Amino acid sequence: MENALDVARGLPCASRRAVLGSVGGLGVLFAVSACSSGETTEPGPPGDDTASGPTRLPSSGPSVDPASRQELIEAAAVPVGGGTVAKGVLVVQPIAGRFRAFEAACPHQGIRLGPPRQGVITCPAHSSRFRERDGALLEGPATRGLTKVPVVVDGGVVYRI
Repeated sequence: MENALDVARGLPCASRRAVLGSVGGLGVLFAVSACSSGETTEPGPPGDDTASGPTRLPSSGPSVDPASRQELIEAAAVPVGGGTVAKGVLVVQPIAGRFRAFEAACPHQGIRLGPPRQGVITCPAHSSRFRERDGALLEGPATRGLTKVPVVVDGGVVYRI
């Protein structure tokens, strides 16, 4: 059914079916392009959504030019269930062998963050709190989560890519 205002202006009105078909087509296109990104992550245990983080398996994804990556820290130096700040990046290991990384500056006022405690990263200045596994904001005054940093583990070393 056409909108009376559009008819008065001489504008064609798309049918509900045409609009929904177009939106559905875009969704399929987006899903296909997202699946073909080449990034590979390890599956997590049931109920664990950390598989969508930035850890990539170098042998199964696109190769990363060694000259374009920055060495951050030895993987063994990052405690399981904790983290370490290296070169301005907070590298965490929420589950053994699973690494995530975030800019080590609180998005509220840029205060340097420390390692997580009991799964939570807390800003020492104003107590903004972030979830260790994905950097999501739990409590302000910050208004957004932590900035993710893509990393790869290769030869026992965590690299920023």
